[in-house]
Amino acid sequence: MRGLAIFNDPRKGNCASCHPSQMRSGARPQFTDYGYAALAVPRNAAIPANADPRFFDLGLCGPQRKDLSDHPEYCGMFKVPTLRNVAVRREFFHNGKFSDLETSVQFYAQRNTAPERWYTRSRRTAGTFDDLPTALQANVNREPPFGLTRGEKPPIGDEEIADVIAFLRTLTDADATVVPAATKGGPRARRRRPLE
Repeated sequence: MRGLAIFNDPRKGNCASCHPSQMRSGARPQFTDYGYAALAVPRNAAIPANADPRFFDLGLCGPQRKDLSDHPEYCGMFKVPTLRNVAVRREFFHNGKFSDLETSVQFYAQRNTAPERWYTRSRRTAGTFDDLPTALQANVNREPPFGLTRGEKPPIGDEEIADVIAFLRTLTDADATVVPAATKGGPRARRRRPLE
């Protein structure tokens, strides 16, 4: 319950602004608003295309998707996923940058207050965010838990992060289990067959 309160608090986690937790029209929450967000997830060096410093995955405006390439206001935005079964995922965010839930929630809490933990600096990115061209960084979400500045106290601390994670684990379906992966990369979710 503590984690849910932080999740919903617009001054703390503010998670429910994109991942609504309330029932709507009698339907159980899906924990997504089906919208798009620009979170400025750090660059993932494990993606081969990222070896080219001129390459950027700009989400809605390219390079894969072409229909919105002439709309720079959408650059850097990616679909807001559901948080159902989030605790059994093995990759997080559009580029798979993080491989565990704790680090993913820490990124939300500390993106702006401790950017040196998350981003590398280079000549190609004058700003903090290392996987979005400087000219498009105005698109990045700034509402809580983001929007603070380097060195300020994060909106949620370690104990509150643990509470949010405890809440997120409750969103796991009964038939979803974590099993060892067949390949390198850690656990993956698998659905069990119902007993017949």
